Amino acid sequence: MTPPVSPADLPAAEPSSYLQMVAFGVLAGMGGATKFVSVALKSREPMSMRRFGTLLAANVLVSGFSGLIGALWFSTLTPDRTLQLVAAGVFGYAGPQMLDLLVLTMQRKVSNTPVPLSAVIPIPPAADPSQPK
Repeated sequence: MTPPVSPADLPAAEPSSYLQMVAFGVLAGMGGATKFVSVALKSREPMSMRRFGTLLAANVLVSGFSGLIGALWFSTLTPDRTLQLVAAGVFGYAGPQMLDLLVLTMQRKVSNTPVPLSAVIPIPPAADPSQPK
């Protein structure tokens, strides 16, 4: 007769890799949604519900994808789940931000007009290095 085994002695089941990828994408997408909603609330421009929903969905998609890529990249570097989740959050935030910077750079190159950096990055216009003094 074998002695009873307590639940604490049982090995923890590892989640499947698909479940981990979904969790990384959802966490990063939620971060992107939070960032977009906070920026939309701070904006003084009126926005229709259709435009808000479309931009929210686009931000969630870009944040989720870039966060997933960051988390998967970190999973090749370390098996630590905490670092992978942090990477999902950081890359999820940085994804739309880098896309905005890319659009700003392309807009400056194509239209050859000065576009302030403060239009993309939340810095005060007085501290914007691209603003003329």
